[in-house]
Amino acid sequence: MKKPNYISPGDFSTTFFDGVLRSKEFDDIYFSPINGEEESNYVFLEGNNLKERLLINNNFTIGELGFGTGLNFLLTWKLFNDLKLNDSYLDYISIEGYPLPINQINKIHERHPKLIKLWIELKKEMPPLWSGTHRIILNKGRVRLTLIYSDALEALKLSNFTVNAWFLDGFNPNKNKDIWSMDVMWEVYRLTKPSGTFATFSSAGFVRKNLEKAGFNVKKIKGFNFKKEMSIGKKKGKIQQNKIFSKYVIVGGGIAGASIAQALRQRGQSPLVIEKNVKLAQGASGNIAAVQYPRLATVNTPAGRLSLSCYRFSRNLAKKLGVAINDKSIIFSTPEREAIKHNKLLSQGWPKDLMRKISKEDKLAIANFDFNLNGIVHDYGGTIEPVKFVNNLMPDDIEIIFGKEIYSFTQSTEGWTITLSDKTKIKTEVLILTCSDGLKKIKQTSVFNLQYTQGQVTHLDKNKFKNIPSTNFSFSGYLTPPINGIVTVGATFEKNSNERSYISEEASNININNIPNEIFRNIFPRNVNLNKLDGRVSMRVSTFDRMPMMGQIDDNLFILSALGARGMIMAPLLGQELSSIILGLPIALDDEILKKCDPIRVERSFLG
Repeated sequence: MKKPNYISPGDFSTTFFDGVLRSKEFDDIYFSPINGEEESNYVFLEGNNLKERLLINNNFTIGELGFGTGLNFLLTWKLFNDLKLNDSYLDYISIEGYPLPINQINKIHERHPKLIKLWIELKKEMPPLWSGTHRIILNKGRVRLTLIYSDALEALKLSNFTVNAWFLDGFNPNKNKDIWSMDVMWEVYRLTKPSGTFATFSSAGFVRKNLEKAGFNVKKIKGFNFKKEMSIGKKKGKIQQNKIFSKYVIVGGGIAGASIAQALRQRGQSPLVIEKNVKLAQGASGNIAAVQYPRLATVNTPAGRLSLSCYRFSRNLAKKLGVAINDKSIIFSTPEREAIKHNKLLSQGWPKDLMRKISKEDKLAIANFDFNLNGIVHDYGGTIEPVKFVNNLMPDDIEIIFGKEIYSFTQSTEGWTITLSDKTKIKTEVLILTCSDGLKKIKQTSVFNLQYTQGQVTHLDKNKFKNIPSTNFSFSGYLTPPINGIVTVGATFEKNSNERSYISEEASNININNIPNEIFRNIFPRNVNLNKLDGRVSMRVSTFDRMPMMGQIDDNLFILSALGARGMIMAPLLGQELSSIILGLPIALDDEILKKCDPIRVERSFLG
């Protein structure tokens, strides 16, 4: 049996015979093949009095230990839909150390006609079997499933969400004691809201004792069918209501602003967006093409976990919104430090569909010939159209003010008063900053220790090529397949430079000269003219530690910025997370990641 770790989730042997799925390691079935739906409904949904509680809670959160085949989630989702709770929202967070392959789960749900439609919808959204946190958006945002593929105790210790109800659905406690341990039960209790509940099929003495010791009031009730007993329990305390706001203003119409606007709209809010340009995506989000791939770390770091979670979410979203080109991302092992890192990654056993060694076929896709450069391939990655991404992400039914900048904003007892460049004043309860270079012009954010780096991409007509790459590839820069006949080569990192709007021939030369010579000679004809090239220039903003700024700056003042060159990867999931912070909803990302994204750390670094 392979246990879960940072690099890959756990794996164990299973058997499937006559509708019964069984774990060999734990010698236990996933659920009864005869009445599995009825058993799960009785133990978990009725055990937590779910139907009545969903009717009186607008935002309900369920935590689960053991996703298994997803049966409990599908039953909960069906109940939520059947109740027709049009103004309510469901969060379901499930921790699974040993996720099952999709084809194996499919064999189970093909036998459950009541849930097959929901399973077909969920199957389209199920993530690859990669370790970490996977956020899935269903019912247009009214249902959010968060799958955490990790060891249960490790995941719980890093978590900060709180739930209304727990489904404790590990294997038989006598065969899988780790998930029922005292340490796990303490974490379960910590992450339970006052008046929150749990239900489990188990009535084992040590399980009840651990739950009681953690702080729950525990009692035994009649088990399902022939099972004599099961356990339910409750945490003391009164239900606490989150403060509800009605006015939200987002400053910035790039990928960060669109991501937060969509996340808030999915939860029934109608933010106002202020964009200084006359269209969306006119800053760093306005390039013709961008490349999506993760920055994997050879050791378990918050930055590596964040990159992987954001990559999966954003790449899936780009495909759903129709802005992803049908290619993959190839990273060459150059310079030498990259080669060392790639060799280490390739030796660590990462899932092949996440990362693999470059092949001859990959090289042919780049330049129609084989060459000696080594590298790694991200088959899930690829090229996207950033402007379309932003526009398709931004909700159609929210108000946007174009062509006006923020002059200043001041705090009051009611929230914030914003003064625009034309002296117009707007009042809001919540203010969210997603601008980039504009941060240095705002009093409240000018104190942050930020690095402003200008970047230029170079545009090449596809007719200049003798072999047009059919996939993107990265070196010290990157090159993409053509979009609307234009190949993008990027991008410069011009530190401490004066902001400019014109295209620099020197910057274009840097981009072109970065293309590896062996490839250059085979994609361009010998007499190609690469003078006076077109392109685009914009300003990036990043922090001293290259982690984004995401969180609260002041009372009801929030920020998502400093995404550097990774906005198209980072922003969509971070937008979801920031909206959760604002609305008091469960946060998927772990505590270590949130601390590394806390904007106050950047101010402290400036103040010393």
